[in-house]
Amino acid sequence: MTEKDRFSGDWLINEYVYDPDGTFRGEVAQRRIVEPTGENQLRVTQQCHPSPELADHPMAAFAGEWVFDLEVAGDQRRYLGPDVVGVGTMWQPGALTGQGLWPRFGYEFESYSVLVAPDRQLTGGFFSLAGRSVADIIGVAVPEASSIEPRLDLSAPAPKPNAHWPLQRTVGPMLVAADQPSPTHHRRLWAMRDPIGATGIQITEDVDDGGRSVSVTVDGPPARW
Repeated sequence: MTEKDRFSGDWLINEYVYDPDGTFRGEVAQRRIVEPTGENQLRVTQQCHPSPELADHPMAAFAGEWVFDLEVAGDQRRYLGPDVVGVGTMWQPGALTGQGLWPRFGYEFESYSVLVAPDRQLTGGFFSLAGRSVADIIGVAVPEASSIEPRLDLSAPAPKPNAHWPLQRTVGPMLVAADQPSPTHHRRLWAMRDPIGATGIQITEDVDDGGRSVSVTVDGPPARW
């Protein structure tokens, strides 16, 4: 399997939705199908089922089927619509971040997906409007053909805050931290432990006048590719 194909296939996903203040609001069960449609072309179909607890939340409108095409060009992915437009970057094998817009849903997004093992993917991010988050999300995905249930242990503690990251909040078991060393230099950290998968991830983003870089660390048993 080539690097660009590692996210292909049929996946079952469970996403846990939080308000920006850390309040847990509900879950979104999802089936995601990623299939090739041509040379360096993929189509993503997402079938989403928000839980009843989200009836009065913006994520209630996420119900239904969403389809978009994407083009793979080296480590870059271009989301071509119709339901998602934007860009993604594969920073290392099995570690992808993306940002853009869901036009029909009506919100901007930032997201990450990290394959911590061939049969387990940690995922999440933010939906926002005009730069203000309306939903913080963490999730887990497993192959549909497996007998594994896509669940996270929400009782697991988030990583401990670090003095080098002064602006912090938690999203269930995930720590989100940001720092702005200067007006033109911004840093962000996403970190979480996954006791069920016996692993953890840390994503560090660094943006300044020289561009954007992201480093991804997976802590746990070595992936068996």
